[in-house]
Amino acid sequence: MIYLLTIYCVLFAILAWKRIDWAVAFVIFCLPTYLIRFSVFGLPMTLLEVMILLLFVVWLIKKVTNAANFYKYYKSVTLSNYKWWILIFLFFATVSVFVSPDRTVALGIWKAYFIEPILFFVVLINIPRLKSGVKLVSLITGALGASALVVAIPAIIQKFWPIGIENSFWAAEATRRVVSWYGFPNAVGLYLAPIVILFLGLIIVFFGKGRRDKSRLYSWVFVLSCFCVLVPLSAIIFARSEGALFGILAAVIFLGLFYPNKRLRLISLVSLVSLVLLVSFIPQARTYAVDKISLSDHSGQIRVQQWKETWTMLTDGREVFGAGLAGYQTTIEPYHAEGIWIEDKQDPEWLRKVLYNEEFKKQAWQPTEIYMYPHNIILNFWSEIGLFGMLVVLVLGMKFLMNYWKVKNRENQKIYLVLIAVMVAILVHGLVDVPYFKNDLSVFWWLLFAVGWLVSRSKTKIEFCKI
Repeated sequence: MIYLLTIYCVLFAILAWKRIDWAVAFVIFCLPTYLIRFSVFGLPMTLLEVMILLLFVVWLIKKVTNAANFYKYYKSVTLSNYKWWILIFLFFATVSVFVSPDRTVALGIWKAYFIEPILFFVVLINIPRLKSGVKLVSLITGALGASALVVAIPAIIQKFWPIGIENSFWAAEATRRVVSWYGFPNAVGLYLAPIVILFLGLIIVFFGKGRRDKSRLYSWVFVLSCFCVLVPLSAIIFARSEGALFGILAAVIFLGLFYPNKRLRLISLVSLVSLVLLVSFIPQARTYAVDKISLSDHSGQIRVQQWKETWTMLTDGREVFGAGLAGYQTTIEPYHAEGIWIEDKQDPEWLRKVLYNEEFKKQAWQPTEIYMYPHNIILNFWSEIGLFGMLVVLVLGMKFLMNYWKVKNRENQKIYLVLIAVMVAILVHGLVDVPYFKNDLSVFWWLLFAVGWLVSRSKTKIEFCKI
């Protein structure tokens, strides 16, 4: 194992030295490799982490050796207009290590979810070939598309052959939920949903009216782009990741209503109104929509209970610092209820049945486990890095949105609008899940910020098919 890892690292370092833009693309392709875990001198690591650290070291060495003096080196490195907010973000994350009840685990989280993704962000925005915008979209989206297919295709296979689904309930044909390489279905949606929106948006931007090109390359890119929408979307459906599907729906609505094309806006508005009317007049669809929106269904009631417990914990003297990194499960325990009654809002006899029917009472009782995070993007950050850390995340989000008006090219504004739609998908899904605190998701988060900044800085019109 150690020999294979050494050879792999040497080859990757050579790639990074020769073509650092390709190395960046390869890291993006390999985002799911955080699942490959090992120890280096007793320090827990993943393959993804090793690649990011090697990439940063190679980039740093090249920067230092190419600069005539330290001042020239310092001036040649940019940290974007997010610079001070990123440093404040890291400050609160560092403080949370000392707040945590388990500082050893907290240091690992700090390294994997904060330091390394931001190091990757720094490298990405300082590569000349990407800063020019010429290869920005083709390299990064190509890597993301290939990565999405590597995750989605095994998930689709699992729909028909439950290989690798260890949970018997998810593996059963009637209740099957695919997991791909991950251990749980929602991880499939968390990773793939933003990529689906990215490619859907880029198809609209680059293959819409007035952008058609009859070249063979253009046709192949279009076909592959459609493939990168339909295959991952199928995997999300087979995973039954409702949060991801709602995130995709919200992002599609956003893109349709705000994209600078009158025809698309009109079609989107008519479609949205028609969908609302259709749902309103079909009783089953109306009940489903109300249950999901009001969080009255089974999973919704569990989420609400979890949020109540988290709120009680945070307001019990932990308003400022939260529970600390990796401290949620330990800190929430005294506030955790062992189970809840799952109420059927459509059954007026529900309370009577619970009181007088023992069999029904057993069915209505749902034991609840302590999850790693509160499953809400605001509460996740608040619990992990404190109130001020969470507020910094909100500021970063606002700056990401405001950078849209700094885009120098009208056509590139359309690309940035797609990136905002990707963020919408992440945030909407994040209302009921954890869209940041995983190795791949935290890197993707900062990748999105980096690409947004590069698009806003690019003076040239970005082409999807530029190789």
